[in-house]
Amino acid sequence: MARKDIVEPLLPVVRAAGAAILTLRDKRLFARFKEDRSPVTAADLESEAIIRESCSRLFPTIPVIGEESAPNLPPNGVIPSVCLLVDPIDGTKEFIAGRNEFTVNIGLMENGAPSAGIILAPAIDRLFFASGPGAAFVVDGGGPRHSLCAATGDERGPPLILASRSHLDEQTAALIRHLQPCSVRRVGSSLKFALVASGEADIYPRLSPTMIWDSAAGQALVEAAGGIVVRPDGLRPTYGSSLTNDGFLVARTVALAENALAIIRVQQLHSTARRLDPTTVHKVDK
Repeated sequence: MARKDIVEPLLPVVRAAGAAILTLRDKRLFARFKEDRSPVTAADLESEAIIRESCSRLFPTIPVIGEESAPNLPPNGVIPSVCLLVDPIDGTKEFIAGRNEFTVNIGLMENGAPSAGIILAPAIDRLFFASGPGAAFVVDGGGPRHSLCAATGDERGPPLILASRSHLDEQTAALIRHLQPCSVRRVGSSLKFALVASGEADIYPRLSPTMIWDSAAGQALVEAAGGIVVRPDGLRPTYGSSLTNDGFLVARTVALAENALAIIRVQQLHSTARRLDPTTVHKVDK
């Protein structure tokens, strides 16, 4: 089955999930906390139920791994070679706080790598989706689809850096400080991937662990739009035997990524030197 033949039927499914979320947003929702202390609401559960039912009907042979419904690996501990990763609401904290940045994510995985993805921001009515290299699109409101190209931000001045609103760790904050001069915008959810893919932002660093359903759809979208997603060590993130990844760097261009990676390497040398002998830290600078 072509990736496009998977993505296109899922677009109305994601919109249906988004509509259900918006309907529940205006009601008094009770949020409970899961074992990892992250919140979950009735809207998370309803969104995932809609997506799961539709996926089982449309693609009965493709396994679904979703955040809210027993998100465990198969007995062999390996992510299926082909599967769908679902985050029914990415940015639940933003949703609870009444912000509009939350998203719905579906990522198609093939042999340990995301190959297609859908990100819907229902509160601002923006739908981003990709089915492979050069096939990345955005639909704003009820308008037509437009192709995404990460390079469209080349004329901007100092880089615009996107940072997590709720999960900004010290290593990421230090990287942003060293990327000055730049402007910084705090945003919740996978919308940050979409803004880089569309050329509306330049870099999104996340150097702390996250779940694979948080990043799979976004990685597929950015790569299809010509951007780059790498781990802190410079390698492309892969998804094989764990539901978590150790962080990533998203950038519009290779040059932007290389500049940030060079800073990360210096930070790592500082950290290593400090652990071995605090008096040697100044030598790393040279």
